[in-house]
Parts: sequence; structure tokens; C-alpha cells
Amino acid sequence: MISVVTVLSRLEVLPARALASTPESFADGRVWLLFSSALVADRPAVASIAGFLVVGLAAVALCGGRAVWLAAALGHVCSAAIVYTAIDLARSVDPSAFENVIRYPDYGTSAIIAAWIGAIACRLWTRGLRRSALGLPVLAGLVGWLFKGTLTVLDLEHAFALACGIVAMRPFSLRSLFQSRVAATQ
Repeated sequence: MISVVTVLSRLEVLPARALASTPESFADGRVWLLFSSALVADRPAVASIAGFLVVGLAAVALCGGRAVWLAAALGHVCSAAIVYTAIDLARSVDPSAFENVIRYPDYGTSAIIAAWIGAIACRLWTRGLRRSALGLPVLAGLVGWLFKGTLTVLDLEHAFALACGIVAMRPFSLRSLFQSRVAATQ
């Protein structure tokens, strides 16, 4: 689906701006754009789609389907809402604050990927692989920055998405921990 919508947007059959959220559109109440913005891969599209596929498959294998869907939804929507709300609050104090990004189209799969990385890191941590759990987000951040090359305040979404992925794993991690303790006492 993401590949098809991305191709259609690049061919200008379906304008990416019609699907992309912005801090301004969020402040104007067009909240549905937070959801539709996940349907278009950011540039470079091939790397974004490949990363989505690879990290998504790894997340399903390590974390399970329900955790992956929860992390994706929380990571994509909540991370943007947090950053947009912070920008809106700053602009209520200083209307010229973040003028360079309020209309910047914010779309792509990167927040979902960041949430999945958070979920995977949480799973690694609960399995005792502490160094891998800490190194994975750092390595992923460096790879993401290498492909993108520039950062704006909107990129803070990735840190919040990572945290959302960790939060999404907590019920699953607590359940498996409880089940292993119960099994140990029997």
C-alpha cells in the first residue's frame, strides 16, 4: 500500500501534500492527516520502504503482531501529536516561533520504524541483551540521519516514537515476565 501511494504521489496523481500532516494542519484541527501521512514514504523512497520492510519483519518476529501494530499506531500518531502540540504551545507565546516548519509536510514511515526499533530494543532488554538494546537505536538513528542528512524540530518525533514503541511493549513484556515466574514456581 505504501509503495503504491508513494509512486502515485511521485507521479503527482495523488499529491503528497493532500496526505501529509503539518503542525499548522494539526493546529487547524485536520487530525486525520496524522493517519494518512503514514501512507507516503519520505525521500529517499526506496530506502524508506526497504527500512520499513526490514524493521517491520524483525519487529513481528521478535515482538509479535499485536505489539507491532500497537507500536506503529502509537509511534506514528502520538509522536507527531506531541511535537505539534509543543510547537503550537511555543507559538502561543511567540507567534513567529518555528515559522520554518509549521507548513513543512511531515509524512513517511520513519516514525513507525522508530517505534518498531523501540519495541525491538525493549524486547532485547527484557532478554538480557542490554548492549544490543542500547546500541540498536543509536545505530538506527545514525543510519536515518545518513539517508536524510538534515534535521528539523519535527525530527524529535523519532525520539518520541521510539519511546512509544517501548511503551507499547510493556504489557507484553510484563505478561511474559509474569508467565515465566509462574512457570518457575510450579
